[in-house]
Amino acid sequence: MNRKISTLFMLMTSAVFLSALLIPTVLAEKPTPVTGTWSWWADGFSVRFADGNMFVSATEYDTFSGTFSGAGEGPFTMTIHPAGYITGIGRTTFSGSVGEKSGTLVIQWTGNTRALGKWDCKWVILSGTGDLANLRGSGRGVETEPGSFLLDLSGTLRS
Repeated sequence: MNRKISTLFMLMTSAVFLSALLIPTVLAEKPTPVTGTWSWWADGFSVRFADGNMFVSATEYDTFSGTFSGAGEGPFTMTIHPAGYITGIGRTTFSGSVGEKSGTLVIQWTGNTRALGKWDCKWVILSGTGDLANLRGSGRGVETEPGSFLLDLSGTLRS
């Protein structure tokens, strides 16, 4: 009886050990820091008012330099609140390169002017194509001066 239990224990231990060897190992790449700038201008404005807020929708046209090098375009909406601060959300389709790789990225951003008095946003990569299809990343953009439409970018990327 003890021999059967011992054999069974050895078989189970061996099976667990072999299973662990067969599990694919994921090698995480070191994150790449993001630096550079993101400037934009807009066109095609529509405005509406509700509850003291002004809602502005338009299409933004972007220029990226630094880690991201290229141009983008996409819709955004900003809300100008009665207290004077602005909140917004947008999605730009970037075409260009990141390092030696090229393709497109869909980048979503959300931001506000509440804390700094200048535009402060968070961005995240939602998807990509071409050499950028597996690129993931997120970070922050902070306007260099209020009303400059130029953001200093920071964050990290992983492929």
